Amino acid sequence: MTDIDSDFVHLARLALEGKSADVATLVRRTLRGLMRRRPDLSDSAKRVLAFADSNIVRGFQEQTIPVDVDSRQELLRRDEETTLPVEPIWPSQVGIELAGVIRERERSEQLAAAGLLPTRSMLFTGPPGVGKTLAARWLSRELRLPLLTLNLSAVMSSFLGRTGNNIRVVLDYAAKSPALLLLDEFDAVAKRRDDSAEIGELKRLVTVLVQAIDEWPSNSLLVAATNHPELLDPAVWRRFDQTIEFPLPTQPEIAKNIEALIGSGQSDLQSAVDVLSQLLVGASFSDVSQHITRARRDSLMSETPLGDELMQLAGRIAQNAPLPMKVGIAAELQRQGYSQRKVSEVTGLSRDTIRKHTVEGGAA
Repeated sequence: MTDIDSDFVHLARLALEGKSADVATLVRRTLRGLMRRRPDLSDSAKRVLAFADSNIVRGFQEQTIPVDVDSRQELLRRDEETTLPVEPIWPSQVGIELAGVIRERERSEQLAAAGLLPTRSMLFTGPPGVGKTLAARWLSRELRLPLLTLNLSAVMSSFLGRTGNNIRVVLDYAAKSPALLLLDEFDAVAKRRDDSAEIGELKRLVTVLVQAIDEWPSNSLLVAATNHPELLDPAVWRRFDQTIEFPLPTQPEIAKNIEALIGSGQSDLQSAVDVLSQLLVGASFSDVSQHITRARRDSLMSETPLGDELMQLAGRIAQNAPLPMKVGIAAELQRQGYSQRKVSEVTGLSRDTIRKHTVEGGAA
Protein backbone atom coordinates (compact mmCIF):
# COMPACT_ATOMS: atom_id res chain seq x y z
CA MET A 1 0.00 0.00 0.00
CA THR A 2 1.08 3.59 -0.57
CA ASP A 3 1.61 5.85 2.46
CA ILE A 4 -1.74 7.56 1.90
CA ASP A 5 -3.51 4.19 1.66
CA SER A 6 -1.82 2.99 4.83
CA ASP A 7 -2.79 6.20 6.65
CA PHE A 8 -6.38 5.83 5.49
CA VAL A 9 -6.62 2.26 6.81
CA HIS A 10 -5.10 3.38 10.11
CA LEU A 11 -7.48 6.36 10.27
CA ALA A 12 -10.51 4.15 9.63
CA ARG A 13 -9.51 1.74 12.37
CA LEU A 14 -8.99 4.51 14.93
CA ALA A 15 -12.29 6.19 14.03
CA LEU A 16 -14.25 2.95 14.32
CA GLU A 17 -12.63 2.27 17.70
CA GLY A 18 -13.72 5.72 18.90
CA LYS A 19 -10.16 6.92 19.56
CA SER A 20 -10.82 10.54 18.68
CA ALA A 21 -7.57 11.93 20.07
CA ASP A 22 -5.57 9.44 17.99
CA VAL A 23 -7.65 10.37 14.93
CA ALA A 24 -6.77 14.03 15.45
CA THR A 25 -3.07 13.21 15.84
CA LEU A 26 -3.01 11.11 12.65
CA VAL A 27 -4.92 13.75 10.67
CA ARG A 28 -2.47 16.46 11.71
CA ARG A 29 0.56 14.31 10.87
CA THR A 30 -0.83 13.29 7.48
CA LEU A 31 -1.77 16.84 6.53
CA ARG A 32 1.69 18.16 7.37
CA GLY A 33 3.24 15.50 5.14
CA LEU A 34 0.78 16.41 2.39
CA MET A 35 1.76 20.09 2.65
CA ARG A 36 5.38 19.17 1.95
CA ARG A 37 4.52 16.92 -1.02
CA ARG A 38 1.78 19.11 -2.52
CA PRO A 39 2.53 22.84 -2.09
CA ASP A 40 -0.54 23.59 -4.22
CA LEU A 41 -2.72 22.16 -1.42
CA SER A 42 -0.84 23.92 1.37
CA ASP A 43 -3.41 26.67 2.04
CA SER A 44 -6.31 24.21 2.15
CA ALA A 45 -4.37 21.85 4.41
CA LYS A 46 -3.56 24.70 6.82
CA ARG A 47 -7.24 25.58 7.11
CA VAL A 48 -8.12 21.97 7.82
CA LEU A 49 -5.37 21.78 10.46
CA ALA A 50 -6.82 24.78 12.25
CA PHE A 51 -10.28 23.23 12.04
CA ALA A 52 -9.02 19.87 13.29
CA ASP A 53 -7.44 21.37 16.39
CA SER A 54 -10.68 23.04 17.46
CA ASN A 55 -13.45 20.78 16.18
CA ILE A 56 -12.44 17.24 15.38
CA VAL A 57 -13.47 15.77 18.71
CA ARG A 58 -16.56 17.83 19.56
CA GLY A 59 -18.81 14.90 18.87
CA PHE A 60 -17.34 13.08 21.86
CA GLN A 61 -18.10 15.69 24.53
CA GLU A 62 -20.90 13.76 26.20
CA GLN A 63 -19.10 10.95 27.97
CA THR A 64 -19.89 9.05 31.15
CA ILE A 65 -17.35 9.84 33.86
CA PRO A 66 -15.23 6.69 34.39
CA VAL A 67 -15.40 4.85 37.72
CA ASP A 68 -13.20 2.38 39.58
CA VAL A 69 -14.41 -1.16 38.92
CA ASP A 70 -14.27 -2.21 42.59
CA SER A 71 -15.22 0.87 44.62
CA ARG A 72 -17.49 2.41 41.93
CA GLN A 73 -16.03 5.79 42.86
CA GLU A 74 -15.72 8.30 40.02
CA LEU A 75 -12.10 8.57 38.92
CA LEU A 76 -12.29 12.30 38.33
CA ARG A 77 -14.47 15.32 39.00
CA ARG A 78 -15.81 17.36 36.08
CA ASP A 79 -16.60 21.07 36.45
CA GLU A 80 -18.18 22.57 33.34
CA GLU A 81 -17.58 26.14 34.54
CA THR A 82 -14.78 27.14 36.87
CA THR A 83 -15.24 29.90 39.45
CA LEU A 84 -12.64 31.42 41.78
CA PRO A 85 -13.25 32.88 45.27
CA VAL A 86 -10.86 35.80 44.62
CA GLU A 87 -8.72 36.93 41.70
CA PRO A 88 -5.28 35.33 42.05
CA ILE A 89 -2.12 37.32 42.73
CA TRP A 90 0.67 35.77 40.66
CA PRO A 91 4.42 36.17 41.15
CA SER A 92 5.70 38.18 38.20
CA GLN A 93 7.29 35.35 36.20
CA VAL A 94 4.41 32.96 36.89
CA GLY A 95 1.93 35.57 35.63
CA ILE A 96 3.95 36.10 32.45
CA GLU A 97 4.08 32.38 31.67
CA LEU A 98 0.38 31.78 32.37
CA ALA A 99 -0.58 34.76 30.21
CA GLY A 100 1.58 33.31 27.43
CA VAL A 101 -0.50 30.12 27.42
CA ILE A 102 -3.67 32.18 27.03
CA ARG A 103 -2.16 34.12 24.11
CA GLU A 104 -1.18 30.90 22.35
CA ARG A 105 -4.77 29.63 22.47
CA GLU A 106 -6.08 32.97 21.23
CA ARG A 107 -3.75 32.70 18.23
CA SER A 108 -4.05 28.95 17.68
CA GLU A 109 -5.07 29.37 14.03
CA GLN A 110 -1.90 31.34 13.29
CA LEU A 111 0.18 28.69 15.02
CA ALA A 112 -1.55 25.93 13.05
CA ALA A 113 -0.97 27.78 9.79
CA ALA A 114 2.74 27.78 10.61
CA GLY A 115 2.66 24.07 11.46
CA LEU A 116 3.00 24.76 15.20
CA LEU A 117 0.98 23.63 18.21
CA PRO A 118 0.08 25.60 21.34
CA THR A 119 1.28 24.38 24.72
CA ARG A 120 -0.48 21.08 25.39
CA SER A 121 1.06 19.97 28.69
CA MET A 122 2.37 21.83 31.73
CA LEU A 123 4.09 20.85 34.98
CA PHE A 124 3.59 23.06 38.04
CA THR A 125 6.15 22.68 40.85
CA GLY A 126 6.54 24.39 44.21
CA PRO A 127 5.78 24.05 47.92
CA PRO A 128 2.22 23.49 49.17
CA GLY A 129 -0.20 26.40 49.09
CA VAL A 130 1.56 28.61 46.53
CA GLY A 131 -1.19 28.53 43.91
CA LYS A 132 -0.51 25.54 41.66
CA THR A 133 -4.05 24.16 41.81
CA LEU A 134 -5.48 27.68 41.69
CA ALA A 135 -3.48 28.35 38.52
CA ALA A 136 -4.99 25.28 36.86
CA ARG A 137 -8.47 26.46 37.82
CA TRP A 138 -7.66 29.96 36.52
CA LEU A 139 -6.48 28.55 33.18
CA SER A 140 -9.66 26.49 32.94
CA ARG A 141 -11.76 29.60 33.44
CA GLU A 142 -9.75 31.82 31.09
CA LEU A 143 -9.65 29.18 28.33
CA ARG A 144 -13.32 28.29 28.89
CA LEU A 145 -12.46 24.63 29.15
CA PRO A 146 -14.21 22.15 31.46
CA LEU A 147 -11.98 21.26 34.41
CA LEU A 148 -11.32 17.55 34.97
CA THR A 149 -9.61 16.84 38.30
CA LEU A 150 -8.11 13.43 39.02
CA ASN A 151 -9.58 11.70 42.09
CA LEU A 152 -6.31 10.29 43.38
CA SER A 153 -7.82 8.21 46.19
CA ALA A 154 -10.15 6.46 43.73
CA VAL A 155 -7.46 5.97 41.10
CA MET A 156 -4.83 4.45 43.41
CA SER A 157 -6.09 0.90 43.79
CA SER A 158 -4.63 -1.75 46.07
CA PHE A 159 -5.20 -4.33 43.36
CA LEU A 160 -2.11 -5.06 41.29
CA GLY A 161 -2.49 -3.61 37.80
CA ARG A 162 -5.73 -1.75 38.58
CA THR A 163 -4.12 1.66 39.19
CA GLY A 164 -2.48 1.67 35.78
CA ASN A 165 -5.77 0.77 34.16
CA ASN A 166 -7.57 3.53 36.07
CA ILE A 167 -5.02 6.11 34.91
CA ARG A 168 -5.32 4.91 31.33
CA VAL A 169 -9.13 5.17 31.46
CA VAL A 170 -8.94 8.71 32.87
CA LEU A 171 -6.46 9.82 30.20
CA ASP A 172 -8.54 8.30 27.40
CA TYR A 173 -11.68 10.00 28.70
CA ALA A 174 -10.01 13.40 29.08
CA ALA A 175 -8.46 13.28 25.60
CA LYS A 176 -11.80 12.72 23.85
CA SER A 177 -13.09 16.28 24.18
CA PRO A 178 -11.62 19.74 24.81
CA ALA A 179 -10.88 20.05 28.52
CA LEU A 180 -8.21 20.89 31.08
CA LEU A 181 -7.11 17.76 32.94
CA LEU A 182 -5.52 18.44 36.34
CA LEU A 183 -3.29 15.71 37.77
CA ASP A 184 -2.68 16.98 41.30
CA GLU A 185 -0.10 15.29 43.57
CA PHE A 186 1.48 14.05 40.36
CA ASP A 187 4.47 12.51 42.15
CA ALA A 188 2.14 9.81 43.53
CA VAL A 189 1.72 8.32 40.06
CA ALA A 190 4.93 9.39 38.28
CA LYS A 191 7.72 8.35 40.64
CA ARG A 192 11.18 7.42 39.48
CA ARG A 193 11.22 3.99 37.94
CA ASP A 194 14.37 3.06 39.89
CA ASP A 195 12.63 3.55 43.23
CA SER A 196 13.36 0.18 44.85
CA ALA A 197 10.60 0.70 47.40
CA GLU A 198 7.94 0.55 44.70
CA ILE A 199 6.67 -2.38 42.68
CA GLY A 200 6.56 -2.69 38.92
CA GLU A 201 3.12 -1.10 38.82
CA LEU A 202 4.67 2.38 39.11
CA LYS A 203 6.94 1.62 36.18
CA ARG A 204 3.91 0.82 34.07
CA LEU A 205 2.22 4.01 35.25
CA VAL A 206 5.15 6.12 34.10
CA THR A 207 5.11 4.47 30.68
CA VAL A 208 1.38 5.17 30.31
CA LEU A 209 1.84 8.80 31.37
CA VAL A 210 4.78 9.43 29.05
CA GLN A 211 2.81 8.15 26.06
CA ALA A 212 -0.26 10.21 27.00
CA ILE A 213 1.73 13.44 27.39
CA ASP A 214 3.43 12.90 24.03
CA GLU A 215 0.10 12.37 22.26
CA TRP A 216 -2.05 14.90 24.13
CA PRO A 217 -4.46 16.71 21.74
CA SER A 218 -3.78 20.40 21.15
CA ASN A 219 -7.38 21.46 21.79
CA SER A 220 -6.99 20.34 25.41
CA LEU A 221 -4.49 21.07 28.16
CA LEU A 222 -2.92 18.61 30.59
CA VAL A 223 -1.65 20.17 33.84
CA ALA A 224 0.28 18.17 36.44
CA ALA A 225 1.15 19.64 39.85
CA THR A 226 3.61 18.40 42.45
CA ASN A 227 5.12 19.52 45.76
CA HIS A 228 7.99 17.05 45.28
CA PRO A 229 9.51 17.40 41.80
CA GLU A 230 12.60 15.51 42.95
CA LEU A 231 10.49 12.34 43.10
CA LEU A 232 9.40 12.49 39.47
CA ASP A 233 10.81 10.15 36.88
CA PRO A 234 13.18 12.12 34.57
CA ALA A 235 11.42 10.62 31.55
CA VAL A 236 8.25 12.42 32.62
CA TRP A 237 10.00 15.74 33.22
CA ARG A 238 11.25 15.85 29.64
CA ARG A 239 7.82 15.29 28.08
CA PHE A 240 6.06 18.43 29.32
CA ASP A 241 5.88 21.36 26.94
CA GLN A 242 6.34 23.83 29.79
CA THR A 243 7.35 23.75 33.46
CA ILE A 244 6.45 26.58 35.85
CA GLU A 245 7.98 26.86 39.31
CA PHE A 246 5.73 28.56 41.86
CA PRO A 247 7.80 30.31 44.57
CA LEU A 248 6.64 31.49 47.98
CA PRO A 249 5.13 34.99 47.71
CA THR A 250 7.16 38.13 48.37
CA GLN A 251 6.08 40.82 50.84
CA PRO A 252 4.41 43.01 48.14
CA GLU A 253 2.55 39.95 46.80
CA ILE A 254 1.39 39.05 50.31
CA ALA A 255 0.16 42.62 50.81
CA LYS A 256 -1.81 42.47 47.54
CA ASN A 257 -3.26 39.11 48.56
CA ILE A 258 -4.40 40.48 51.93
CA GLU A 259 -5.97 43.52 50.25
CA ALA A 260 -7.84 41.25 47.85
CA LEU A 261 -9.15 39.18 50.75
CA ILE A 262 -10.35 42.10 52.89
CA GLY A 263 -11.62 44.19 49.98
CA SER A 264 -10.02 47.17 48.30
CA GLY A 265 -10.42 50.78 49.37
CA GLN A 266 -10.14 50.22 53.14
CA SER A 267 -7.41 52.76 53.88
CA ASP A 268 -7.97 52.45 57.64
CA LEU A 269 -6.63 48.89 57.45
CA GLN A 270 -3.43 49.77 55.60
CA SER A 271 -1.29 49.71 58.75
CA ALA A 272 -2.47 46.20 59.56
CA VAL A 273 -1.81 45.11 55.96
CA ASP A 274 1.73 46.52 56.10
CA VAL A 275 2.54 44.82 59.40
CA LEU A 276 1.03 41.46 58.45
CA SER A 277 2.74 41.40 55.06
CA GLN A 278 6.09 41.69 56.86
CA LEU A 279 5.27 39.08 59.47
CA LEU A 280 3.95 36.58 56.92
CA VAL A 281 7.01 36.55 54.65
CA GLY A 282 7.85 32.88 54.19
CA ALA A 283 4.19 31.82 54.34
CA SER A 284 2.29 30.47 51.35
CA PHE A 285 -0.74 32.14 49.75
CA SER A 286 -2.85 29.42 51.35
CA ASP A 287 -1.47 30.19 54.82
CA VAL A 288 -2.11 33.92 54.32
CA SER A 289 -5.67 33.23 53.21
CA GLN A 290 -6.34 31.05 56.26
CA HIS A 291 -5.04 33.73 58.66
CA ILE A 292 -7.06 36.55 57.07
CA THR A 293 -10.23 34.50 56.74
CA ARG A 294 -10.02 33.60 60.42
CA ALA A 295 -9.60 37.28 61.37
CA ARG A 296 -12.59 38.27 59.25
CA ARG A 297 -14.69 35.53 60.81
CA ASP A 298 -13.64 36.52 64.35
CA SER A 299 -14.42 40.16 63.57
CA LEU A 300 -17.92 39.28 62.45
CA MET A 301 -18.68 36.94 65.33
CA SER A 302 -17.32 39.24 68.06
CA GLU A 303 -18.64 42.42 66.40
CA THR A 304 -15.24 44.09 66.67
CA PRO A 305 -13.59 46.21 63.95
CA LEU A 306 -11.64 44.16 61.42
CA GLY A 307 -8.60 46.38 61.98
CA ASP A 308 -8.49 45.34 65.64
CA GLU A 309 -8.73 41.66 64.75
CA LEU A 310 -5.96 42.01 62.17
CA MET A 311 -3.72 43.70 64.74
CA GLN A 312 -4.44 40.92 67.23
CA LEU A 313 -3.49 38.44 64.53
CA ALA A 314 -0.26 40.38 63.97
CA GLY A 315 0.45 40.20 67.69
CA ARG A 316 0.03 36.43 67.77
CA ILE A 317 2.31 35.93 64.77
CA ALA A 318 4.88 38.44 66.10
CA GLN A 319 5.46 36.36 69.24
CA ASN A 320 7.63 34.00 67.17
CA ALA A 321 9.23 36.65 64.94
CA PRO A 322 12.96 37.43 65.27
CA LEU A 323 13.89 40.53 67.27
CA PRO A 324 15.09 42.62 64.29
CA MET A 325 11.73 42.11 62.56
CA LYS A 326 9.83 43.07 65.73
CA VAL A 327 11.94 46.21 66.08
CA GLY A 328 11.36 47.17 62.45
CA ILE A 329 7.61 46.70 62.81
CA ALA A 330 7.62 48.71 66.06
CA ALA A 331 9.38 51.59 64.32
CA GLU A 332 6.93 51.48 61.41
CA LEU A 333 3.90 51.48 63.73
CA GLN A 334 5.26 54.44 65.66
CA ARG A 335 5.79 56.35 62.41
CA GLN A 336 2.13 55.69 61.62
CA GLY A 337 1.06 57.24 64.94
CA TYR A 338 0.50 54.20 67.13
CA SER A 339 1.17 54.65 70.85
CA GLN A 340 3.99 52.76 72.53
CA ARG A 341 1.38 50.82 74.48
CA LYS A 342 -0.30 49.62 71.27
CA VAL A 343 3.04 48.90 69.64
CA SER A 344 4.02 46.84 72.68
CA GLU A 345 0.77 44.86 72.45
CA VAL A 346 1.30 44.07 68.78
CA THR A 347 5.00 43.23 68.84
CA GLY A 348 5.35 41.76 72.33
CA LEU A 349 8.28 44.13 73.00
CA SER A 350 8.49 46.02 76.27
CA ARG A 351 8.14 49.80 76.12
CA ASP A 352 11.74 50.17 77.30
CA THR A 353 12.92 47.95 74.45
CA ILE A 354 10.82 49.91 71.97
CA ARG A 355 12.21 53.23 73.23
CA LYS A 356 15.77 51.94 73.23
CA HIS A 357 15.74 50.51 69.72
CA THR A 358 13.65 53.20 68.05
CA VAL A 359 15.78 55.97 69.55
CA GLU A 360 18.98 54.19 68.49
CA GLY A 361 17.52 53.68 65.02
CA GLY A 362 16.49 57.31 64.73
CA ALA A 363 12.78 56.55 64.64
CA ALA A 364 11.76 58.33 67.83
